[in-house]
Amino acid sequence: MLPEMKKKTNIFLIVAVLLFFSLVSCERGFDIINKDPNGVTDVPSDFLLPGAIMSLSNADNSFMESFAYASNWVQHISCGFWTDPERYNFEKSRSFLWDNLYTGPLNDLKVMNRKAIEEGNRSLQAVSLVLYSYGFSLLTDCFGPLPYTEALSAEEGLNKPGYDSEELVYLALLDSLVIANNIFKEVTRISISPGYDVLFAADLSKWQKFTNGLRLRIMIRISEKLDMRDRLRSLVTDPESPLPSSNADNALFSYSAASTRTWHPLYDVLSAEASDGGYRISKTLADQMISTADPRLAVYALKNATDAYAGLPTGAGSGSGQIDNYSRINPRFGQKDRNGVFMTFSEVNFLLAEAAARKLIDGEAQTWYDDAILSNFQELGLVQAEFDAFIQSPAGRYTNVDRIALQKWVALFGRGLEAWTEYRRTGIPALQPAAYALELSVPSRFLYPLSEEQTNKENLQEASQLLSKGDALTSPLWWMK
Repeated sequence: MLPEMKKKTNIFLIVAVLLFFSLVSCERGFDIINKDPNGVTDVPSDFLLPGAIMSLSNADNSFMESFAYASNWVQHISCGFWTDPERYNFEKSRSFLWDNLYTGPLNDLKVMNRKAIEEGNRSLQAVSLVLYSYGFSLLTDCFGPLPYTEALSAEEGLNKPGYDSEELVYLALLDSLVIANNIFKEVTRISISPGYDVLFAADLSKWQKFTNGLRLRIMIRISEKLDMRDRLRSLVTDPESPLPSSNADNALFSYSAASTRTWHPLYDVLSAEASDGGYRISKTLADQMISTADPRLAVYALKNATDAYAGLPTGAGSGSGQIDNYSRINPRFGQKDRNGVFMTFSEVNFLLAEAAARKLIDGEAQTWYDDAILSNFQELGLVQAEFDAFIQSPAGRYTNVDRIALQKWVALFGRGLEAWTEYRRTGIPALQPAAYALELSVPSRFLYPLSEEQTNKENLQEASQLLSKGDALTSPLWWMK
């Protein structure tokens, strides 16, 4: 995008998002998943879109769950001051993700979907289905069983919605994404008011590719529990179900530096202007990258006071007296206008490489693996020569499915929730909890929030029985390895 075009887009984003929040944010109440979506119907259906997209991005890039906890749990980061995350001390009062998604974008996307159907706006119907599916995939990835079928249905008398199993939710999401893809095949354009689509600027091709990328992600996620071979082969061979084909198809939300309400959520934590909160690159990740001469380390972290890269050990609790011995996370990850990532071409290639390595689809795993790392290098601004040297090294070249998982773990730095989900699915790399951790293994899920105990306790208790250890951090989710 040309600089002037980006400037105009950001100005519109600020106006649209601030107007959206000024009208509807004050309506957020304590009835989290029971909110009547009829409450905001006096605006054009696509008016809700920019706020919904930004809210989804904020949830996926949140300080608490995504950065402080998930990134810590996969040992991408460590903290020398606040040790609750690496102690695996997660309280129900910190389950902001649940409340924020149900009361905000999911509610608004349900409104948008219904209004789009009433207006005959097929493309907006599909867009709302895709984003609704994305939001629910985040939730079930993190919590497990949840209200889906009966969620956000207070107008139908469902004030205490029942919970659905993870299997049902994932299959329902796949069905919704198929519907969205079929609509995209039929329409000729995205019928959304100019500037309201702050994800793809009403680019039909990119919306369809994102839709099918999500289908691929979910299929691989549940492929150890359900046979996804036929679905995967159909997806990757269907010319009417295109997947992202370059970094130009990356699903990115552009935050803006022009207003505090449109800054990236981690600005106050990681930017060059932020006070030092003690967050450092983890020794686990830094050692992996140092040992393999991985040039991405210079993008992820800064050198320490002695002009070297050094990761902070998990559980070190070093305190301010020693913290300068360890590499700070690169302030670029806290820039006001840093992109919020929904999906990248690199991730899609890693998924295809894994599918090929596991014989779920035809094709050469190495080709997709190489493309995954190349596109990740390109995202980060690294050059071809750096990629060539890395991919030809013993530590960088393709070997097997475990190498795919390891390199995906490296590439997902800065995307805490997705990195944590992939770690739980693959178990790679082997991670050693801190000596003082409250659990013996990396947490498997977040705890249900206090709001559910207060408003939907009976259904919550029933749902907890679907989890082998109840509502506990250590209850494995259905798809976990």
